Amino acid sequence: MDNDVIQVYLLTSPLLAKQNETIASQLNELAEEFPHQLNYVDVETNQYLQRKIGGQLPRLEIGPFFLTGSIEGEDIRSALKETRTRLEEARQAGSPRALRQYTQAPGLSGKDRLALWFSRHYVLLFNLLVVLYLGMAFLAPVLMKLGLETSARPLYSLYRPVCHQLGFRSFYLFGEQPFYPRDLAGLGSYQSFTSASGIPETDIRAASEFLGSERMGYKLALCQRDVAIYMAILLFGLVFGLTKRCIKEIPWYIWIFLGIFPIALDGGTQLVSQLGLGFLSWFPTRESTPYLRALSGALFGFFTAWLGYPLVESSVQDRRLQLEKQDALRRSVRDHPSRRS
Repeated sequence: MDNDVIQVYLLTSPLLAKQNETIASQLNELAEEFPHQLNYVDVETNQYLQRKIGGQLPRLEIGPFFLTGSIEGEDIRSALKETRTRLEEARQAGSPRALRQYTQAPGLSGKDRLALWFSRHYVLLFNLLVVLYLGMAFLAPVLMKLGLETSARPLYSLYRPVCHQLGFRSFYLFGEQPFYPRDLAGLGSYQSFTSASGIPETDIRAASEFLGSERMGYKLALCQRDVAIYMAILLFGLVFGLTKRCIKEIPWYIWIFLGIFPIALDGGTQLVSQLGLGFLSWFPTRESTPYLRALSGALFGFFTAWLGYPLVESSVQDRRLQLEKQDALRRSVRDHPSRRS
């Protein structure tokens, strides 16, 4: 495309035919003074564009400027003139990227298509990854129950670098109890891990490698806190997707107070109390319960997702708008070649 020709985009709807003709006529009157290429973008072919700018139609984009509502010829001329000035500055500065930005109709490269796909589907992708991550942790005890220990052990090994898998801090499937806490947890109504398995609580390695038994059931490949974290992340991801990503991010201090503080308090005090440091002898030894681990983990997962998902959305939103316009333009030109004039 000639570097003197400015690409102009009219984002509109076929229902606005009269306004479209008026704008096209105004542009045509300025074609000799400001050579340009008018591209029609049918917003009705794209739900995202309808939602984002459907109330601004017709919308005329010229370089970095856009005009909406009652578009006057003088406003169009000013936008064309200023864009021409910027083109001259870019040419003098030797900036081919800036020249292409205003003079070449955007296409969709392979990289652009991938970015557009990600911006459209990242919530589904993240949810599927969390489902897969949790699913394999649940699959491990299922395989053990089916007698497929050789298939289950690699799953436990897969998670071991990211989770301690201690038998007294894990949930169990297919057994007499959903968990087997330490005596120190003070849950007298449940049989303790040592009583049920015969493994001393102080033997951390054995407690980690223990997978379960027919009577006790078989432990998940993730600990209680991790299971709660990822289930809460999944819950928020599903809500975020179902609400069309309209949930705004929470302030960082809310995340600290409701997400970080509970898990740090529960896990931190447990850790510190069991370090056996002499100068902390006054600090009572404590063991968290499955309920507290699940609650603090769920709060951390939910509020971390609440902070993270909207941040990702805001980071891809501007780029997605541009890519969606490019895709709508491509579709308009493909389906209606006459709309590019």
